[in-house]
Amino acid sequence: MEKRKIILDCDPGHDDAIAMMMAAKHPAIDLLGITIVAGNQTLDKTLINGLNVCQKLEINVPVYAGMPQPIMRQQIVADNIHGETGLDGPVFEPLTRQAEKYPCGEIHH
Repeated sequence: MEKRKIILDCDPGHDDAIAMMMAAKHPAIDLLGITIVAGNQTLDKTLINGLNVCQKLEINVPVYAGMPQPIMRQQIVADNIHGETGLDGPVFEPLTRQAEKYPCGEIHH
């Protein structure tokens, strides 16, 4: 079976942490990279969340910082739902993983 190549774009909170795990571990998916954007929380927080999830679950693909705000409207964070970090609840080890420095358009497969 040929694997489907994907780039996952997300704003990691609880739901996207599950999506990241499923995409990384699914036998029919070749996860090329993850782009992280602001959404339910600010980009600074969602990027840390995504890197923590990748580190904890050993998802070894490039992670890129994406858009820091929506294109068409003001950002509305949902800290009343997802907590101050956007991923409140899990406890992670100290973060050693870093986002890629080059643009996500340069993902090679």
